[in-house]
Amino acid sequence: MNPIQKTLATLVLPLLFSAAAPAAPPLEKSHNLLGPSVGVAGYDPVAYFAEGGGAPKKGLISLSSTFEGVTYRFATKENQARFDKSPARFLPQYGGWCAWAVGALGKRVDIDPEAFEVKNGRLFLFYRDPSIDARALWLKDRDGLFEKAEKTWPSLAN
Repeated sequence: MNPIQKTLATLVLPLLFSAAAPAAPPLEKSHNLLGPSVGVAGYDPVAYFAEGGGAPKKGLISLSSTFEGVTYRFATKENQARFDKSPARFLPQYGGWCAWAVGALGKRVDIDPEAFEVKNGRLFLFYRDPSIDARALWLKDRDGLFEKAEKTWPSLAN
């Protein structure tokens, strides 16, 4: 074997025989994204919680943090700091897809970021347009829909 063949064998053979890591699900399936990577339709996830103000607020591009490949925007530096300290605490359930649709339909459906509920420290987002208010439907059978959504979500996220 000449030196070039040795070098190629040293570089290529390990790649051919290495075990491939399982591919992660695409972010577009597991997270409802604005553009290629922005979560919660660009709204501040902390703002929904009491310590962040308790109401939806649009985040600023200049105040952004990334967690698990998704970029979140914040209305204030304080909310960004709260998120950075404990991001999982503020993430929307079901990747930011409509909670009612996950439970009732077994589908990923877009959301209106102004339609939400914080219950037991968890953020739920909902679809809303003039013909349907998914949050109102969720509230009629919250426990049953929550149970269904919890069972259904793992198969929708992959």
